Amino acid sequence: MAEIGSFLYIAQKDLARAKLMHNARDYSAAGRFCEQSVEKCLKSYIERHGNSSDYRLMALHKPRRLYERCLELGWPELPDKDVAVLSKLADYYYDTNYPGNSYFELNEAQSEEALELTEKICEMFCEAGYWY
Repeated sequence: MAEIGSFLYIAQKDLARAKLMHNARDYSAAGRFCEQSVEKCLKSYIERHGNSSDYRLMALHKPRRLYERCLELGWPELPDKDVAVLSKLADYYYDTNYPGNSYFELNEAQSEEALELTEKICEMFCEAGYWY
């Protein structure tokens, strides 16, 4: 397991929470935890391979932007269908979590799609030796 309190440790916990929420049929909460897990995985990669100019990225809740920086740092490119899901995760974080005109609830299919991507990204970290 990753070091307690690290980005990857919390990402693992967020993935477990996403699965729990999906199984409890709280699909919006599952989507938010998926976003958080992916975000923390990508931030971990930036933290490990980036430089001091990346400090502003570490405050973002925008997985697509974080992914783009990871690509610049050597992260493997995801298939287009995964990038499309990755791009939706910011909406799952903001628009299911805050009231307003853009508020919406995730459905089961959206939650499953987010979980599938999150598990894939987590597996990539395992295969790269970041998680034990």
